[in-house]
Amino acid sequence: MNNAIYIAKTHNCAANLAGEAYLLTQDYDHILFLWANDPCIVIGRYQNPFSECNLSVMEEQGVQLVRRQSGGGAVYHDRGNLCFTLIGKKETSTKEENFAFLLDALRSLGIECEISGRNDILFNGKKISGNAFQTTTTKFCHHGTLLITSDLSVMGNYLTPSSTKLASKAVRSVASRVGNLSEAKKDITPEVIQQALIDTFCQVYGPTPITEIDFTSFAEAQENYHLFGDRDRILEKTPKFTHTIKNRFSWGEATLHLDVQNARIQEAKLFTDSLDTSLVPRIEKSLEGLVYEQAALQAAKNQCSDTNLEELLSYLIEQV
Repeated sequence: MNNAIYIAKTHNCAANLAGEAYLLTQDYDHILFLWANDPCIVIGRYQNPFSECNLSVMEEQGVQLVRRQSGGGAVYHDRGNLCFTLIGKKETSTKEENFAFLLDALRSLGIECEISGRNDILFNGKKISGNAFQTTTTKFCHHGTLLITSDLSVMGNYLTPSSTKLASKAVRSVASRVGNLSEAKKDITPEVIQQALIDTFCQVYGPTPITEIDFTSFAEAQENYHLFGDRDRILEKTPKFTHTIKNRFSWGEATLHLDVQNARIQEAKLFTDSLDTSLVPRIEKSLEGLVYEQAALQAAKNQCSDTNLEELLSYLIEQV
């Protein structure tokens, strides 16, 4: 068979996903691609980052926002999580074959896991691997995560959006109990898991050459980087959604409905008991057209001479 194993030398998630897209175009029977990322949040193809992520905290702490081309929910990656990609021919590759391969690799280390109904792999009832799939005209791509020594304590910092009401037709993530494979073997490392996957792949498909590759400088991959890692593009491609906030301001009780599309406020509707009848049209007009991000709202606040609008913008900035 004509097979290949690739290992990413760098840890930029968007570059690695662009590299994966490149590998999907290569004429191999089976490909195993192994990669690990610096801290990032990866959302599914049809998800709304505003409803999945705390974008302001991510930006403050340098956590990358990435959109993959496969479906599924939002996940947190760091160096304690090993990502894998299995690429095969569309006519012959199946997720069942791939899951059997993954379970065999873990079993070779004395770790017995099971598949759940949501295409997850569980250890002792906790999710240690999430999986998603993509099919092209000729290839079947199965990629996923293996939580090994990931810092699970910080996941909630980035995957917890504002508690204010946000409605969208985008696919929402489903909460799961997650765990690390280090709960099965305390001394396990991503390198050990990586070697187990390589060994098992070679046992199943025969001896296979290994290529280390840097997709951050690989021209064919960089052509597609913007599809995965261009933050402005990710936000602009978000499905239309509405955001509703309620709060008491110095000028009165208020409910604000925002229709957001292409990362801009398309329409604002303000309902308030304020005695100032000019306030509603004034605020609605000022909000419409603004980019729906903290930086843009802060810039609007800095240029604002309307104290009532400034107070509302201060509150809105905290909710985005």
